[in-house]
Amino acid sequence: KHYAYMKGGMRFTGYTCICASGENSAVLHYGHAGEPNDKMVIDGDMLLFDMGAEYAGYTADITVSWPANGKFTEHQKFVYNTCLKANRRVLDAMRPGVSWIE
Repeated sequence: KHYAYMKGGMRFTGYTCICASGENSAVLHYGHAGEPNDKMVIDGDMLLFDMGAEYAGYTADITVSWPANGKFTEHQKFVYNTCLKANRRVLDAMRPGVSWIE
């Protein structure tokens, strides 16, 4: 297990990491026993990693995306920044007493 996870308190993975690239990164829960993840990563692909860590019976989830070659295309940059902006707006609106529909 990764040193930071172990030293930070994680003892188990919450679930098997979902790793996908290119068009497969848009497929919910891509890669499983019935259809293993066997796509070769190519230049220009977007990568998606959906990971979870378990601690004290709770699982934390994080999903990250980035370009395989380290540089966004203009379209990838637009999609990434749109999602990031939406994420930041939700975080800015969160506070005690606010319902999820607000």
